[in-house]
Amino acid sequence: MDPDRSEDIEAAFERIHRPLRWPLADYRRRKVARVGFTGYVFSRGRGDAVAGFAYGFALRPGALPGIREPPEAAVYVFARPRGSTLHRDLVTRPRSPVRRLVADARALPHPFEFHPEAEVVAVRHRPMGRLPRELFVLGAADFFMVSQGHLQTGGFVRRVTAATERRGP
Repeated sequence: MDPDRSEDIEAAFERIHRPLRWPLADYRRRKVARVGFTGYVFSRGRGDAVAGFAYGFALRPGALPGIREPPEAAVYVFARPRGSTLHRDLVTRPRSPVRRLVADARALPHPFEFHPEAEVVAVRHRPMGRLPRELFVLGAADFFMVSQGHLQTGGFVRRVTAATERRGP
């Protein structure tokens, strides 16, 4: 990765910080910076299970399913542990919130890829490395905001909130 992209990545996060804050107030938010991925994770739990989504940049090939040309702007949905009641409710049952999200986003230029047997169950990503510096921040912010629109308007965020408010194992 071009070392100069770290400033662009921070500028993209700064640009989306405020628009993403209020709709996600009911979610635990934490910044993550690990090998291969930097971004923000929004999560809710039920018992020992956790579900949510993340916005950020995949910095290495394979950091998330489908990442081949880092840096890539990425939004992913997770439910863990795999096989838990929460994972089943959100991912594997017919017409589950994740299945709906994936189906509703099929027409997007970069649709969500569905991985029902994993903990990272859906990933939407866009290669950013070839964008000129002057377009990187705008391109990444647009990608994140369009993704957020699909998470919100399709009811995914509301359904995760409802699933994590229920009592269960």
